Amino acid sequence: MYRVVTPQTEAELESYYQLRWQLLRKSWQQPRGSERDEFDEYALHRMMVDNTGKLVAVGRLYVSGDEAQIRFMAVVPECRDFGLGTRMVQALEQVARQQGVRRLVMNAREEAVAFYGRCGFTVVGEGPISFGKIPHRQMIKALTSIHQIRHCPELCDDLQSQWHSRIPVSEKMGIKIIQYTGSRFKTKANLTANLNMHESMFAGSIYSQCVLTGWGLIWLQMKEFGLNGDIVQGSGDIKYLKPVWDEPTAEVTGRLREQLMPLQAGERVRIDLEVILYSGEQKSAIFNGRYVILPH
Repeated sequence: MYRVVTPQTEAELESYYQLRWQLLRKSWQQPRGSERDEFDEYALHRMMVDNTGKLVAVGRLYVSGDEAQIRFMAVVPECRDFGLGTRMVQALEQVARQQGVRRLVMNAREEAVAFYGRCGFTVVGEGPISFGKIPHRQMIKALTSIHQIRHCPELCDDLQSQWHSRIPVSEKMGIKIIQYTGSRFKTKANLTANLNMHESMFAGSIYSQCVLTGWGLIWLQMKEFGLNGDIVQGSGDIKYLKPVWDEPTAEVTGRLREQLMPLQAGERVRIDLEVILYSGEQKSAIFNGRYVILPH
């Protein structure tokens, strides 16, 4: 089990800086002290430890107004394929949101650009060259609010509130709406809040996110077309393809107007949907569910 924590004591801070130096400076023949800068005193520091307390990853967030910079991100080599880097980025992003930040910025080494791209960052230009040898790319990520979703933002906002009030587990899972286009609906969940003993996403959480994503598409289109009814799950089947180590994103597509219109005449409606859940960019699960809408 891995946990993201804040270094509290002098000993923890020393271990945190020591790992920063070992992973980010030592191999470039840089002296101790080069792993720190003048912003450390005011920055927000996070580190990740395993169940024995061993330090395995570090990261820093420096907030300046409505912008924040992620820097000094590193994971020990033996733990680099477990999704820990993604979890650290998510933890720092959560801190940034709590601080009211609207945009994250960073300078990523070229070999890390693809990783940060999967975390939602976009390359916007050339960055500095560290030690005269290491080129970086400047990357940004906008922390958009739900009101900036492209289609029917008010309905998306209402759906998010409905989930949190009527299905409290959705809030505990960190399920958020990230896109609705009128036919495509996407959600994401907080991986850290849904881990099993193997440090991947709990199968029950994968199933729940898929069910809610299909339910959400139906609810949005019902409201968009002025229809009312109670949505219940009739049946569901899921195939787990790969473990979810990265940010879990679920997607469903459908134009349901014709299928939903019998609700106007007081008829019961059945809708079959396929929901795909991704771990980063990897397809990890396919859910096929039947939903029944009972007219009011």
